[in-house]
Amino acid sequence: MCSVSWLVEESGYQLFFNRDEQKTRVAALPPQSFIQQGTQILMPVDPVGKGSWISLNEQGVSLCLLNNYQGKKPAGELISRGQLLKRLSSATTVAQVEQQFALQVLELFAPFTLLAFELGNNKVREFQWDGERVSIAYATSPHFSSAVALESAVAYRQSIYGELAAKTPVDLLSFHSQHHPEHSHLSVCMHREDAETVSFTRIRAAKDNLQMSYAPGSPCLHLTPEALAEQTYRFQGNRFRDNRFQEKVPLVGIPL
Repeated sequence: MCSVSWLVEESGYQLFFNRDEQKTRVAALPPQSFIQQGTQILMPVDPVGKGSWISLNEQGVSLCLLNNYQGKKPAGELISRGQLLKRLSSATTVAQVEQQFALQVLELFAPFTLLAFELGNNKVREFQWDGERVSIAYATSPHFSSAVALESAVAYRQSIYGELAAKTPVDLLSFHSQHHPEHSHLSVCMHREDAETVSFTRIRAAKDNLQMSYAPGSPCLHLTPEALAEQTYRFQGNRFRDNRFQEKVPLVGIPL
């Protein structure tokens, strides 16, 4: 249960991600810095599966993962899909992501869609595993997943996306905050009795500015410039900087 949208610009790309989860699931840890295969990686951590749903590395490659609840779940004991993203997160190009993806034993994972972004490439790679077969294609924004009423949720959220006057960063921040009380289970910021949108992550990737901002809680209530500034992390000049303990990043106001 997630919503992801993105912008590819001349200077780089921006990625916007709502994570939806069961209310009973343990809260995720904020973005952490890791070194994997000699590459520094930034990702929030799911303490249950020990992996993540979104990552950014120092080479400007980002990955994000959406569950495919409509796929066929393989038999036997499975590994958390977040572990797959973590394994691939050190790839320094999308081509390398594809090479490493081909080596994975996908029967160990429940169905998913994995999106891969890189600087200097205006095409977003999409890897789909439906539990029986793999498909690799180029993706267009936005993408959605839902365990409940998928077709209705996609149609509703796509209509909200289509109503945006423009696809600017401010528009997309507002889009990911969208919540209609009469359509709570379909809204981009989703609320159901059993589940809800639990966090928002934004990645901004440009040659001299790689950063991830993270706002825990439902975006319709918690997605503010102050919340993003409090948990903004950057790679600059091959150095990692945690802005929680340094200067705050000025952000454009978000219309809610």
